[in-house]
Amino acid sequence: MSEPSPRRATIGELRLVAFKSHVGTVLPLAPVTLVQGASGSGKSNLLDGLAALSGLAGGADLAEALAPVRGGLRGCVPHGRQGFRLGCSVETARSGTVSLEVAVRTDGEPRIVAERITGALPGTPARVLLATGEEDRARGRINAIWHSDGRQGDIRAPLAAGSLLAAQLPLRIAGATPGEQRVLTAVEDLLTALREVFPVDPVPALMRGWVPAGDDARLRSTAANLSAVLARIQSECRIRYGKLLRSVRTGSPYPVRELGVLRSDDARVRAALWEGETAVTGAESMSSGLLRYLAFATVLLTGPGVLQMSSADVPQVDRLLTVLAEDLDAGLAEGQVAELLRLAGEVVRHGHARLLATLRDGAAGAAPEALVLHCRRDPQTGYSVLEPSPAPAPAPARVGVPAAAQAGVRAGAQAGAGGRGEWAHD
Repeated sequence: MSEPSPRRATIGELRLVAFKSHVGTVLPLAPVTLVQGASGSGKSNLLDGLAALSGLAGGADLAEALAPVRGGLRGCVPHGRQGFRLGCSVETARSGTVSLEVAVRTDGEPRIVAERITGALPGTPARVLLATGEEDRARGRINAIWHSDGRQGDIRAPLAAGSLLAAQLPLRIAGATPGEQRVLTAVEDLLTALREVFPVDPVPALMRGWVPAGDDARLRSTAANLSAVLARIQSECRIRYGKLLRSVRTGSPYPVRELGVLRSDDARVRAALWEGETAVTGAESMSSGLLRYLAFATVLLTGPGVLQMSSADVPQVDRLLTVLAEDLDAGLAEGQVAELLRLAGEVVRHGHARLLATLRDGAAGAAPEALVLHCRRDPQTGYSVLEPSPAPAPAPARVGVPAAAQAGVRAGAQAGAGGRGEWAHD
């Protein structure tokens, strides 16, 4: 499976140093990454980690940025600790590998207590582009040092500790030196990749009713307004609509003639399926599994332009959607899961999106085009452990996942079994 255009910044690795049930977990991200595990194993906390970084990249204060994550700001903290640490690596064409590490304390006023960005161009050692120093808790500030290459050396200045420092830098750096320009470019690539994350966890109970129609309808993470988005796709993009209809026909247990919406007199719409010549099934009568299937298929086929995201200012050529799909298989038949994975593979091959999804044990099947991992809880430590999932049969790799990725999973699993690491919190 081909990788996306090198112009597009790609999240290649997630590190949960101390976040929820994970300590020392390293998650390599392939174009399609599937995490299997029992309920309560901590697999959903992996999605929360990437969603948390995406929220922070938006630049809002910590509580607001993490409000969409389950449990909010306080829910990110592992039991018995006073904060959390996590990070990621982003592969870029302009800046090489850009890595972010961030630590948040929640005792007293929530604040950033450490943040570090490094950049490594191919064939060169990593350079620290941003680091932090002393806190000024009384003023809610933290000293930041960023690379400059100027005659005065690196730049030092206090920044607000209540939000991600990387998100503040574009307004603070003049770009007057090659060093500052390198920092700006790396930060821009990092923030672009993180802001292109879209968590989707469809809630069928919210998808059954009438919703206002709108020409600019954008799908919410709960898919509550799926009907309005389907109406928009049907009227604006017949090619995507045709692919969605074919996918619905493949995943439906009964013959489907048409997919569309019913319209009310007060300009509202409700999704519907036409079966045979006369039978019509509205969203209020669809099964929960079918509604979830519709939502996931719509997300994979539409892209960021039809999703409720905060990254509308990112040029289309630079956009690479990362979909976080929780419980992809919940309520779905085996054939429906297989069709969604086939659809994800098709989208990935065109370089339009990447997928990180959680499923129950064994739901991924052979999944030859995916990196399949297994998450469990260590009975002694209580921490989540991530490890390679046993393959049902040998198959050639098709997503270009390097051997180092599997090694990273093993290293993360070993650390998660008890190691705390340099970035762990007391």
